[in-house]
Amino acid sequence: MKINSLKKIIKYRLSYSGIKETDFLYNNYFLKNFTKFNENDLNLIKYLLDNYSDREIYSFILEKKIPEKKFKNLFDKIKVTIK
Repeated sequence: MKINSLKKIIKYRLSYSGIKETDFLYNNYFLKNFTKFNENDLNLIKYLLDNYSDREIYSFILEKKIPEKKFKNLFDKIKVTIK
């Protein structure tokens, strides 16, 4: 998938989560820092959004659930930004 198409899909999905907590997180981390993500990060974000609910993603960030190991660096970036 081309990177511009990938960005459009992710931006759309991040704009309509339906949960206040994830809306806040998505806006304050993902969308404000969107240009800092490389193609690998974007593919991981898309996979994450396609395979996990917003509540699960929020639980990963709060460390109430443990995500797959392949997401470790991505969640580390998120945690640094929101602290």
